This record gives sequence, structure tokens and C-alpha cells, in this order.
Amino acid sequence: MNSFFKKSPLSLFLSLFISKVGDSAYEVIFILLVLELTDNYFFTGLVYFFRFIPFLFFGPIGGWLADNFSLKKNMILSEFVRLLASLFVFITYITGTAHIIVLIFAAICTTIGRSIFQPSFQAAIPRMFSINELTKANSIAQIIEETASVIGPLVCSVLLFLANKSAVLIFDFFTYFISIILLFNLMNLNSSKNKPFNFIKIYRETASYLKYISTENNNLFITLVGSSFAILFTGAILRFLIPAFVLSVGGEESFVSYIFSLIAVGTIVGGLLYSKIILNVTSLKLMVFWLLYGVILFVMPLIAGLYLKLLLVLAFVLGFIGAFVDISLVSAIQLYSRHEDFGNSFGTFSTLANSAEAVSGFIAGLFALVGLVSSFLAMSALIISTGMIGVIKIKKNKDITPLNTTVDDDH
Repeated sequence: MNSFFKKSPLSLFLSLFISKVGDSAYEVIFILLVLELTDNYFFTGLVYFFRFIPFLFFGPIGGWLADNFSLKKNMILSEFVRLLASLFVFITYITGTAHIIVLIFAAICTTIGRSIFQPSFQAAIPRMFSINELTKANSIAQIIEETASVIGPLVCSVLLFLANKSAVLIFDFFTYFISIILLFNLMNLNSSKNKPFNFIKIYRETASYLKYISTENNNLFITLVGSSFAILFTGAILRFLIPAFVLSVGGEESFVSYIFSLIAVGTIVGGLLYSKIILNVTSLKLMVFWLLYGVILFVMPLIAGLYLKLLLVLAFVLGFIGAFVDISLVSAIQLYSRHEDFGNSFGTFSTLANSAEAVSGFIAGLFALVGLVSSFLAMSALIISTGMIGVIKIKKNKDITPLNTTVDDDH
């Protein structure tokens, strides 16, 4: 346990916490800024399309940097890029020169920063802790992220109530600034590798692996592809449709922050109770959780028509079910993959999921041209359909026992 209180691990976790608080506050204020500047739901979806596109290119680059360069320098570079993006938006906003192009540029820079930070952070933990401490270290990192996800929107709500959007932006700037100072306290985490980066080869390997598991490991294929399809419709609902819908029915900007805070609280509670409720993980259970997640989303705009504040209850439930989705997804990928294919499985899912995130905002923008409520209901129904199709396909096929554990029969 003493390892956790050493200078480098403590600095790493504090940096993660402070940076994530800023990220979570920025997530809320960003969509509010987009809606304020565009007043057009199609363009709002377009901004999110451009926001996640860089993941396709910089996701693999982030992993390569983590393997071939100093992890400490990578994380500092990431925070510095995001600091500049936040400062840029702040300056243009207070000077009245903010424009949709400014937000797109800032969104791209923020995404690039995230693409660099996460692989280096994940690679730093095994360098700082012994094998026996890894599980505890990863658990602490997850708890820190979820706790920060609660605090960020709450800080955003308070700042919006006491001041305005520019106060949230300057708060975000200082979280990255403090994070950079903390990261300078890390030990030097230099890489011993120096392999050339081959972007085309990475995508060829991804396509080949997908083709392989589609015939040899159906449950893993459904886990990866089914979840990616669900994310295709989920991403835009969480980041765009929920805030836009709440504002359209008369909700305050601070109310949007409360919703995201309760989603995060629900996620924490769900994460704490998951192992006590779910004893064995299978791809079938994962798709059932996706189905339930879609049902909660489908009900949200209908309930809001009766009493807006009921959305707060549903937000908590959504976060709770979301934790079951997240944990089951990671566990299913681990359980149905061969040990030597862990990297391939998670790399393939990362590519598919980030591609879905990129397209998600664009699709939501097209749906929103018809109307926010219809868009909300249609995309929620597609999540439900994805879950149902996954359940049916798994039921039709002989259930594959996970390669790395023994599970009970779900049927």
C-alpha cells in the first residue's frame, strides 16, 4: 500500500482527478456553447462529428507514442494541448469572436489531447506498481474518474449559477495547468522501444481480426460489433440530445449539469454493486443490459413531458445500468478473447467505438432536423433493437464458454 503514497503514483492520480474534473465540466459547457452559437441541431451534430473524427487517426498514434516515447512527456503534451484549446475558446468567447469554426477546432485539439493521454496513463500504471498491486491501482483510477465525473458537472452548475460560461472555461484552463505541474513530479518513464509507426498496417490487422472472430468466435464478434452499434446511437444522445432536449422544454443550463452529475453518481453506485449482483459475465447479459439502457433512454423524453424533474431519477437509473454495460463490456472482451489476442480485441473495439462516436453526432443532427423528441425516441429505439438482435443471435448460436473463465448457462 505504501506504493500508492509515493511521489509519482500520488502525482499521477491527482493529475487524473483534477484533469477529469475539468474534462467533465467542459463536456457540459461545450454543448451549451455549441447550442448558443449555432441554434441549429444539425450543425450541433456536425460539431460532434468533427470532434470525434480525430480518434480514428490519433487513437493508434496515442498507443504508438505510449510504446515508443516518454510517458511523462506524452501526458504533459496532452494536457498542454487541451489547455491551449480551452484558453482559445475562453478568449474568443469573452471577446465576442466565438464561432462554430472555433469550437470545431477546439474540439479537434481536445480529442487529440485525449488520444495521447489515455494510452500513456494506462501504460504508466504497470511501470509504477507491482503485479500484485495492479488490480488495486486500476480500481483506484476508475473510482477517481467516476468521482471526478460527478464533481465536474456540479462545479459547472455552481459556476453557471454564480457567474457565467466564461467562468467554467477559465476553471477548465486551470485544471489542466495544475495537472501539468503535478505531472512534472513524475519519475522519468522512458520507453526502451523505438519501432516505426505504420498506420495502414494497424487497420489491416483490425480488418483481418474482425473477419477471423466473425467465423471463429461469434460471441466476441457480437460483443464488439453489437456494442459499437449501440454506441453509435448512444453517444449523440448523451452528449447532444439530452442537453438540447432539456433546454428546449424550458430546463435551465444548471439542470443539465445536475442530470450529468446524477448519471455519474448512478455509475458509481452501479460499479460498487455490480460484483454483488452479477456473478458471471456473458455476451448475452451484455446485450440485455444494452437493451435495458435503450429502454431507459426511450422513456426519458416521455416522462419529461409529464414532470421534468423526474429526469433526475431516470438519470441516476441510466448511470446505474450504464455501469453494468461498461463493466460487462470490458469483462466480456477479456473473457471471450484468447490471452494473446487481448490487444487485438481491445484495439479493434477502440477503433469501432470511436468510429461510431464520430458518426453518432452527425446522425443525431440529421434526425434532429425532424424534431428533437422524434430524434431522441428513434435513436433510443435503435439501441433497443441492437440489444434485441444481439440477444436473438446469441440464443440462436450455441453459447461459447468464455475462454478465460467458467460461466453458468444463461438460458
